[in-house]
Parts: sequence; structure tokens; C-alpha cells
Amino acid sequence: MTAEDDAKLALLRETLEDNVDLTTYETEVYLALVRGGTQTMTDIAETSDVPKQRVYDIVDGLRERGFVEVIDDYPRKAYAVDPSEALSSIRDQISRAEEYLEELHDTVETVESGVALFKSESTIKRYVSDLLQTAEHDILLLLPVDRLSAVVDDLEQCADQQVRLVLSNASPDALEEESLHESIPDTVDEARVVSTREDFALTTDRSRGLYWVQEGRDYVEDEGQGYYVTNPSLAMVLDRFVSESIWPLAQPLERSSKRPTLPRQYMRIRDCLADVSVLTDSQPVDAFDITFEGYDTETGEEVTETGTLISYYYTEYDIRSSLTLSIDTATESLASPKITVGGVGTRNVDYTAYSIELRQNGTSHTDTIDDETRRHLEACKTELPPEFGNGSVALCFDAFIDRMREFIQRRPGGEYEQIRQFDAFREALVRYEASETPPRVEWRQTRTEPGGLIAHTGGVFDELGYDVTLIGQMGDPIRAEFARKFRDQTLVSLGRTTSTDYVWFEDRKFLLTEPNPEPLNWARIEDRIGASAFAEYIDGRSVVSMGSWYSTPELVDIVDHLRDDIWPRLSSPPEHVHFDPGEVDQLSAEELERGCEALGALDDVVPVTITANRNQTRRFRDSLLQGTDEETVPTIQRVRERFDVTRYVMHSQRGATLASRDDVLSVKAPQVVNPHQLRNVDEHFLSGMTLALAEGLSDGAALVLANTVASYFMRHKKPPESREIRTFVSEYEAFFAE
Repeated sequence: MTAEDDAKLALLRETLEDNVDLTTYETEVYLALVRGGTQTMTDIAETSDVPKQRVYDIVDGLRERGFVEVIDDYPRKAYAVDPSEALSSIRDQISRAEEYLEELHDTVETVESGVALFKSESTIKRYVSDLLQTAEHDILLLLPVDRLSAVVDDLEQCADQQVRLVLSNASPDALEEESLHESIPDTVDEARVVSTREDFALTTDRSRGLYWVQEGRDYVEDEGQGYYVTNPSLAMVLDRFVSESIWPLAQPLERSSKRPTLPRQYMRIRDCLADVSVLTDSQPVDAFDITFEGYDTETGEEVTETGTLISYYYTEYDIRSSLTLSIDTATESLASPKITVGGVGTRNVDYTAYSIELRQNGTSHTDTIDDETRRHLEACKTELPPEFGNGSVALCFDAFIDRMREFIQRRPGGEYEQIRQFDAFREALVRYEASETPPRVEWRQTRTEPGGLIAHTGGVFDELGYDVTLIGQMGDPIRAEFARKFRDQTLVSLGRTTSTDYVWFEDRKFLLTEPNPEPLNWARIEDRIGASAFAEYIDGRSVVSMGSWYSTPELVDIVDHLRDDIWPRLSSPPEHVHFDPGEVDQLSAEELERGCEALGALDDVVPVTITANRNQTRRFRDSLLQGTDEETVPTIQRVRERFDVTRYVMHSQRGATLASRDDVLSVKAPQVVNPHQLRNVDEHFLSGMTLALAEGLSDGAALVLANTVASYFMRHKKPPESREIRTFVSEYEAFFAE
């Protein structure tokens, strides 16, 4: 016989003895009859090497069990029954046992009561497949890279779920392996890799999961244990382990990026925030609405709430990621309709969310220009003066020196590079929390330049050739930055200036402002220049722009003296006062009330226009409109009425709205995708509005001009010249089709 024949016989002997329960002699006799056909007892003894005296009993036993038949002749003979017939009863028993096992297996499967332990790999794989096939919204999967092929078929069916995948046990070169990229199904929304050795972990909808211990783990006695988790609390723990401990440290696998499609449902707040951070690169934050299900962090009460996104905080390294929403009406538990929403386990927020829906609210300014904007645009084209620069303005009070800096990091080889993204800097600070050494950040100063309201607005008017008077704390003597930039203008310093360290990132700014030890108030103005000289500086100007309330806390007192002490001295008073409130979040309700009184009284002698962004307007609404019930009147009109001024303007990147005593007007702004400059956009809208007031434009045309100055600045990182303003206004509508 060949070696292959020997191997087959050995396998047959093992199978018959272990699985059919034949003795060694029975096995040898049966195999001898199968191979040799009908034989006498003597022949069987010779071919099987079984003692002849035992053959008779063994043959009788095999006959009783259905393996052989006996011919009662002389000499007595026996032959083997057809193997398929002989083993049929065994197969029937196995089939019945399999049915019983399936029934038992189904019984375990339908009992969703906590944690079930499985040791059979086939059973574990069955549960993995079941979890993937029954997931409704969300799949988070961590698995060794060599097990990816086992789940590919199921993942390819998960087109309607959000799928995030982490491949562990990856080689250092995994990110460059083209075969790995190609093996990941297109249904996977995002994939990452880690080189560390991790167990298999799967959660679906944060309510069920499976933890599969991989081979070689010394913390388990038996290899390949699988824990099927149906308790939602335990599934949440498993999910948070992967999403908060593994996912942030994994390296993204470079694949074709998918822009999120809305509406979309999320189980984790940081998954939602990751998409929000992508979407807001090209759209304003408040273009999105969010509905969440969760609970009040103080009372534990279940809530479902809907609101417009105002802002968000997001980093993968910080569990305090959160959303800030503006809801339609205040609730009893909140003094303001502005609420904060965090993820599971977060405490420093108003609500915790376990289900979030993100969608666009239909107010994005990416669509076509509307009829109202087109009407005001035509008015602006008609009303623009033949030449800019034939006038004079006075710009008051808010003055700093901006020290422009950039954070840097050392590259291998000793060279430095700029940290360009704010998130990269923020995440570096978060990592320092786990370090034993204090954080050390290197930076370099790139330049210094004049800053504050008078510098930013003054730069626009200086570029256009106006006669500009700048009044503010510009230094003793006046700092070279102001003197150099405004060498042909009138500079009136009210004392020493301070600096703001302006750290510039590509996606946002970071300010470190030095408070002035000599706060500006009316007494300082009288001491430095006197009321008569102050009146001369603003007499004959077409507009006075002043601010900000934030940087000049006693600005309201100065406003009172303007009305009582300055305006009566003027022979040719300005036609407008333009007021910039600045960041008013730090002002108390009492200070805001006092401001209403002062600005309303000033409006009795000169038309006052207040220009604020959406956040500042929201602060006014929450503080000044409590208890009012005129819900049919637009909020911006109610804020204007509360201040009792001629105009109130609210602006954002999406556009601007103006409330006057007669009407509420809105003008959409052209969208700026990936703007070159976001720094000081508020100031440049203010500059455009001041320019419109100086030229006497109608309200709608004024909004178009203010949008033009701000949008041009965002596109080109510099204030526009006269020709560039005209060109932008003439092409204003075309920008909406970009």
C-alpha cells in the first residue's frame, strides 16, 4: 500500500473508534470485510490480525449493530453492509442532535438579558454577522486587520448605516498599503488603523455589542472567548472604550473623502461634530438645525429638543465636546433659550444627548439671490457716489497695538514650521494634561500693526481718500504703528495704549489682550484734550463711529456727555452716530439697561445706528427682552425698540438685517468658500456700514455696501479701493452662482 492509503486507513480507524464507538477489534474486522468482501471466519482472522476465537463474537456484535451480514453456511461466512446504509442510523442521530442544538441555540439567541459567553468560533461569527445585519443606524467596529475578510460581505450590505472601522495589529506601513485600501468596502464611512494589538470589539446603535478575545491573551484561560452583550449599559461602556480610547489615537486611512449628506442621525456627539467641522468650512454655523433626544443633566428628565446651531467645541482628545443651540422658546429650567448639549457622561452642559439628528435649515446663503436682495442691490448701484473720499469721519476710542504672532513647532532636523490649524494647537494642549512636564509653546512675532475699531475702520477710509480723525488711546507719544499707517490723517491720543497678541491660524484666531491700566472715561478725555477741543474734532464730520462697549466699559457715560456737553457746542454736527457694542457677554444686565437709556437719549439729538453680530444680538435679546410677549414682531425690531434708536443692524457671514422705525430689511451676502481672511471681518462690516452712513445711502443699499466691504476683505485679505468696491457691487449677483 502507498503512504496515502495508510493515511486513509488511519483516519478511518480513528473515525470509527472515536465517533461510531467501535472497539479496535471491531474496527479491524469491519475494515477487513469492507476491503476483502465475503470471507470465512478463518479468512477474517488472517486479514484482520484478530484472534480466530474472537472473530465469531465480534462478527455477531457487528451484525446486531447493522454493520455486517452473516451467511449461515459451512464454513460460516460474513460480508460488510453497504457503508452508506450502515452509517445511516448514525447520521440520523447526528441530524436530530443538530436540530436539538439549533433549538437550544435559538433559545439563547432570543434571550436578550445581559451577557452570553461563547467559545465556538462559528457561533461567535454568526453573532457578528447578526449584529451587522440588524444594525439600524450606527456601527463601530474594532478588529485585527487579518480578520477584515471575515466581515467584508456583511459590511458591504450596510449602506444605510453610519460605519466607522478601526483596524488593529496593523504594520507601520499599513497606511501606504494599496491592497488594504481596496479591501475596505465603500459602505465604510471612515476607517482608521492602529499598530497596537487589540481584541475584536463591535457595537451597533450603542445598544448591543460583541467583545471577542483574540488568541494569545494571558488574561483568559481559554482562547477565543466571545462575549455577546445585550445589556445597553454594558454595550455603552464597550462603545465608549472604542470611540474614546482607541478611535482618537488611530491614524485615519487616506481614502476618497466623503462629504456628509444630510439629514443624518448620530449616536455619538463627536461623530456629529466631526461632520459639522467639515460642513462649516464652506457654510455658516447657523445654517444647520439639530434635534436631539437626551436628558437634563440636573434633573435627569428625558427631553427632546430642536434648535439652530450657534457654535460648537470639538476635539477628539477631549470628552467635553459640545454643541451650543438656540431654541425657539425658553424653558423653565433655563434663563436663556441658548442651551449647551454634550455627549454621554458630560456634566458641564445643560443636556446630554444620546441621539442627534443634523440637517440643514434651509436658510443657507449658498442658494440663488432673492428678490429683496436684488432690489436693494439695484438701489446701491444707483446710489453709489461718483467718487469716494469727498468727506470726513471721526472714529473714536477703541485702539490697540496688534502683535501678530504664530505658534511654531520644531521639525526633525531642527527647522521650524507654523502650527496652521487651531485644532492641532488645542489638541497639543490637551495631550499636555497627561504629561508630567508643563506645556511649552514656541511662537514668533511676525509683525506689529495698529488695531482696534479706529485702526480697522480707519484703514478703509484712509484707502478711499477720506479725511479721517482718529481719537483713542494710541500712546504717549503716539505709537509708530499708528503714526506710520495714518501719516496723512488727524491722530488724537487719549493716553497710553496696550497690546493684543494676535495668534493667527488658518481656521481661526487666538487673542491675548492686555488690559489698559488707564481706563478711558470722560474725565480722562477732559483732562487730555478738553470738551471744546473734542467738539472741534467731530464738528463738521458726516459720521462719528465709536466703540467698543466691551473695551471701553464707561462708554455709556461718554455717550451721555456727548449728548449733554458736546452736541450743544457743534455748529455742523455729524448726521449719524454709529455704535459698535463689541463682545457684550461680559456686561451685566444692569449695564445693558443703562446703555439702552443712554443711546436712546442720544438718538433724540442725532440718529444712532447700532451694528452687532448674531451673538451680540442674542445677548441683547436674552437680557433685555425677558418678559415681553410680542412674538409676532421680529426679534431685531424688538431689540431696536428696546434701545429706542433709529437703526439696528444685525450681520453674519450669511447676510445682514436692518430694523428701522418703519421697516425690517434683509440683504443676503455672497458666500465665501474657504475664505482667505476671517480676522476682523466684523470690523470690516462695521467699516462698510460707516461708509454707507457717510455717503447717505438708503438702508437697503447700505446693507449691500457693508456686505461688499466685508466679503471683499474675506476674499482678498485687504480693504477694497474705490474701483474694487464698484466692481464687486456690479458683480454682486454673479457671486451667488459660484
